[in-house]
Amino acid sequence: MHTVRLLLATTKYDEQIINKRFHAVSHIHNVLVKHSKKCLKKLSCDKEYQSLKAEYSAILKKNKISKEERAYKKQISRRMAEIVKGHGLSEYSFQAYIKICARQFRGCLSSQQVQKEATRVWRGAEKILYGNGHELHFKKFRDFNTICGKTNTNGVKFYKNAYFIEWLGLNIKCRLPKNRDYIIKALNSDISYCEIERKMFPNGWHYYVVIYLKGDAPHKLSTAENNDSITGVDIGVSTVAAVSENEVILKELAPRCKVYNRKIEKLQISMDISKRISNPDKYNPDGSIDRSNHEKWAYSKTYLKKLNRLKSLYRQKKAYIKQSHEEIINGLLEQSASFIVEDMSFKGLQHRAKKTERRKEAADIKQKDGSFKKVYKYRRKKRFGKSLNDRAPASFITILTRKANLYGGNVYKADTRSFRASQYNHVTDDYTKPELSERNKLVGGHKVQRDLYSAFLLRNSNKELNKPDRAKCMCEFDRFLKLQNCLLTEMKENGISMKQCFGF
Repeated sequence: MHTVRLLLATTKYDEQIINKRFHAVSHIHNVLVKHSKKCLKKLSCDKEYQSLKAEYSAILKKNKISKEERAYKKQISRRMAEIVKGHGLSEYSFQAYIKICARQFRGCLSSQQVQKEATRVWRGAEKILYGNGHELHFKKFRDFNTICGKTNTNGVKFYKNAYFIEWLGLNIKCRLPKNRDYIIKALNSDISYCEIERKMFPNGWHYYVVIYLKGDAPHKLSTAENNDSITGVDIGVSTVAAVSENEVILKELAPRCKVYNRKIEKLQISMDISKRISNPDKYNPDGSIDRSNHEKWAYSKTYLKKLNRLKSLYRQKKAYIKQSHEEIINGLLEQSASFIVEDMSFKGLQHRAKKTERRKEAADIKQKDGSFKKVYKYRRKKRFGKSLNDRAPASFITILTRKANLYGGNVYKADTRSFRASQYNHVTDDYTKPELSERNKLVGGHKVQRDLYSAFLLRNSNKELNKPDRAKCMCEFDRFLKLQNCLLTEMKENGISMKQCFGF
């Protein structure tokens, strides 16, 4: 399945109607959230369910489970599912519940659009029941960006011949870009369903129709289709290194994200000042928020304009990161359509470190009497949350997988624990764990950049993808050295540096 997004040529009247419909969706969503919270609370008070849940988790914790225990576990699972459904916690129960509430919005939203919103809330409740979810949250009107359907016959209908949409009395034309050849090719497929999307710009909301079409998207690149070679990709928190047969790449992910961060920070400070001026009674003398004051917040027109601008900046940052990833991936696809990457959990890198440890080096701390004392300070527990938010390496892998599959290739994931690309040396055939700050290493008397060498090892992995193939590495190493030295020399001449990641 692929998508095409077209800008809608809306009038002021159209925008007013669409805004009313987004208000209707937000109301339906929050009514369902309230209902699901009640159902989940009743379930948590169900003594039978809680006892069965305790038995089920006790069986799962055992190292070995007998056949009798497996059969009993299935019985418990069935009974728990019955209790969950009995409390109204299912997709169809949510859809049936909201049916009555949605009658007042019959002229605004179709039945399938209401059902789709119920399905979205159910996905959140499902994560709490069976995944790692903790709590369902109510959403503000500004946070709703899409109204989705299920088919092209109910709700939003897109007409290919005239390039316009029909949506419960609204007929809106679509604006086509200047280079429309790709869009015309993409629209040749059968339409699955449509959704209305809105994006915030400095001058207000812009509205789009997103058309979901069956089949694969048309191909833009032709060089990768008949290329059978494999590229090794070492994806880091802030950088990406790739080694193919004839090229090596070492690039920073989304290098201009800091520009957007500075703009966002500056605007947030300005907004905070504006909010404090408009609400002097909501703050304590020390500047903290007065929690005992439950009056409504007052927002000036200037503040609301800045709020729109802030949302627009976040949209621009997100679009820039995606575009930056697409450009790098298109360059990789010119070399090959198949890739080997390490199976990393970027979500785990977001969390703070669990262990409380002290630094290895002592720092001189000045005392009150003027003397200095050496103290081993505690290590920071913060990890890579901010960098992951700015660089989005997981999104890079997702886009790479989608595009590789489109061009007949694939993304193969090596087992990180057994492979240990950053620790292996193919010349000595041993593993040495380096410090995170060490960006270069010696291999056979040659200085290699650590990320590029990891990508080289991934490219030359064995069939099981659990360790490097030493024979392949020995054969390909000289060519890799030539390509690496040429790349690093060119980067240094052009002033491209990132010492904490590249080593120069």
